Amino acid sequence: MSTLALTPAAHAAPATDASEDQALEALLKREVQGPSRYAQSLMDAPASVSVLERAASEGLGHQTVGDQLARLPGVYLSNSRTYSGLGLRGFNRPGDYSARLLMAIDGQRVNDAIYDQGLPQLELPVVAEWVKRVELVHGPGSSIYGSNALLGVVNIVTLDGADAPGLTAQGSVGGNGFRRAEMHYGAASAGSDLFIGLNLQRTAGEDLFLPELGTADGWVRGLDGERQLALLAKYRNGPWRVALNAVRRDKDAPTAPYGTEAGAAGTHYVDSLVLAELSYDEGWQGDVRKSARLSLAGYEFLGRYVFGSAPELVNKDVARAQWTTLEGRMLWRGLLNHQLMFGAELRTSPDGVQRNYDVEPYALRLDSRVSQDALGIYAQDQWRLSSALQLTTGLRLDHVRGFATALSPRAVLAWRPDERESFKLMWAQSFRTPNLYERFYDDGGVSQLRSDNLKPERLNSVEGAWEYVLSSGHALSANAYYTRMNRLIEQQPVSAEVDAAVQYRNVGKVGLRGVDLGIERRATDGWLWRLSASWMDGRDDAGQRLSNSPSWMFKGDLVTPLWQRWQLGVEWNLLGPRIGRVEVPTTALVNAHLRYHVDPRQSLALHLNNALDRRNLDPSTPDTPLSAIPQPGRAWRLDWRFML
Repeated sequence: MSTLALTPAAHAAPATDASEDQALEALLKREVQGPSRYAQSLMDAPASVSVLERAASEGLGHQTVGDQLARLPGVYLSNSRTYSGLGLRGFNRPGDYSARLLMAIDGQRVNDAIYDQGLPQLELPVVAEWVKRVELVHGPGSSIYGSNALLGVVNIVTLDGADAPGLTAQGSVGGNGFRRAEMHYGAASAGSDLFIGLNLQRTAGEDLFLPELGTADGWVRGLDGERQLALLAKYRNGPWRVALNAVRRDKDAPTAPYGTEAGAAGTHYVDSLVLAELSYDEGWQGDVRKSARLSLAGYEFLGRYVFGSAPELVNKDVARAQWTTLEGRMLWRGLLNHQLMFGAELRTSPDGVQRNYDVEPYALRLDSRVSQDALGIYAQDQWRLSSALQLTTGLRLDHVRGFATALSPRAVLAWRPDERESFKLMWAQSFRTPNLYERFYDDGGVSQLRSDNLKPERLNSVEGAWEYVLSSGHALSANAYYTRMNRLIEQQPVSAEVDAAVQYRNVGKVGLRGVDLGIERRATDGWLWRLSASWMDGRDDAGQRLSNSPSWMFKGDLVTPLWQRWQLGVEWNLLGPRIGRVEVPTTALVNAHLRYHVDPRQSLALHLNNALDRRNLDPSTPDTPLSAIPQPGRAWRLDWRFML
């Protein structure tokens, strides 16, 4: 009689007191890298951090980092049918590209040098199957990361070869013409590690009933397609590491953006991003640890807009930039009860190109070429005041050419009355420099004018966090915050006309306040589940609610232990009403993932997105005439995964 050996828990003996103590100790020693850019205890890290790990993500059938982030407290995603967006603490401006969030892959900055976008779905060169854990650092992070880290930092920790040895492949088919092939290979030996991942997928998308666009029968058919090719390769040998991330994503635009012909094929966007990195980390040598990183990156955007069909009138956007980042960092623990970090970062983008032109007859509307350089120096001190009390102070100076030097301090007081409980009181300031798109895009006043006098946004935030880990492996958490953002950069119409061009301007202040509560089971020897509730209030300086800002959200997920080769994962989101051109009602979303393990090396899974087929809406974005944007309906897919 044979037994299916799938996980260590499948044949585990009844837990002893010793094994329970070891499991609890492992939970208490969980490490994160996002708050300080080096590994440290989650309980001691100088920030409130939410983490989703690989086991829960696999059980829920996630495919993108956006799927993973959507499980974390205080996070909500948006979908304009052209790009994704990520909302934090009730802030997610329609039409933004998540520029106020810093996105990093293994510590390497992802935000590009044109739009500063940090988008979480297929725009990102990493898929969920390659992720060891996702870390969301709540609140300002400019004292370590510089510009863009206003509302938070997402650090995506990818798998090493030792985490996923051998070749794993997955094929998926689904509704709306969905096809996907994903594979990854890992290998490790003494002192070296290799991981390679490749993802190819496409979907025809949905046929959409959009009567506001004025098509003959109200339908827009066959114009919601999306295609992606992504690559991750990294190799480590001793202290040296080299990595390559790349993605190309092609998205059709069904919502008639910028006044394009409704229902006409050919309006679409192509985004390409390549990140290469060479790093050196020698580890601790006595009381000193030195590291250095050289990053090379390039981004390209191609937009094609069809304004007529007889004859076809086509306009094109081109944006392209390359940038290089050189960083050095040193940790020193030679002073009693202190761990100090010093770092310097130089980032240069020699050629940021933005062009706009009509194809036939040819007419050049925009031809902008701008370089930009930034230098940052920073320091941080973690001071152990007593066995239960720790004070972390940090300061960073950033100088971006063309702007005044920005100062970003932070201070965090952490109290641990015992090893299972932590209280943190945090204060920080952050900034965001206007990006090249906001400053220099100008198509002759057809849709937008350049902005020569923009100033960096500034943010000031205070928050308190509490976390308690029970001996059973459950964790309780609470976080309360108040954030004030000044000189917010927003699109403003230049006249009172209906179709007036817009211009980015510093328009005032925004206040964000709220509370996140959570409970989760973190032990991995059985059931995995998480519940969170968030209340938030985002308002401008006139006291008006921000657009696309809910006042509450409730979410949860559940992954069952393996039973008779079956495993079920369910996740749900409830998101309160949001205002836009119209108020969109409460969003309700339930996803389900049922997996059957055929044998230890292969499995089959059925996944349902929006299993209840709820007709959800998102607030409209400025580029489309729609009053609200319909979100995806029920969609199914089948996954076949096997290991060689």
